Amino acid sequence: MKDSGAPDELRFEPNAQGMQGFIAKGRIERVAPNIDHARHLLREARRHLTSADVLADTEDVSAAFVTAYDAARKALAAILAVQGLRAKGSNGGHAVLLDAIRPQFPDHRTVLLRFDWLRNVRNNTQYPDAERPTATPEDLVAAIPAATQIVELAEAFVDQYAAS
Repeated sequence: MKDSGAPDELRFEPNAQGMQGFIAKGRIERVAPNIDHARHLLREARRHLTSADVLADTEDVSAAFVTAYDAARKALAAILAVQGLRAKGSNGGHAVLLDAIRPQFPDHRTVLLRFDWLRNVRNNTQYPDAERPTATPEDLVAAIPAATQIVELAEAFVDQYAAS
């Protein structure tokens, strides 16, 4: 099953050379591998998805969208956590999540690219500018399923990683 979420078994390519580049540039740092922290992030991501669903029934589109985005962001951080890696917060800390993780899951590039869309709309919503539109109700309708697929991919990876 390609690009439709999390399969039973994921093809994972660690991309050690790419990670070394991110580490050398200060975009990723090494930390102790922590499956408990990864699972904590995934539980938070699931709660955020539930909250985004609840907020979707209100007029607060921006809060619902940002909450769905946060679910996806935490899911990607969980993938790094089990590998003993963490995105650095300064200068594009959220963008590096996609850059670091996408090459590791070649069968799920489309699912992961949705994170870039989520991140861009979230940035436009959090930091409004007349040139860039903020999240719309239509965006929200697409955001929750996109974030859900990212969370499911991360859950499958963490479960597979823990079983190995």
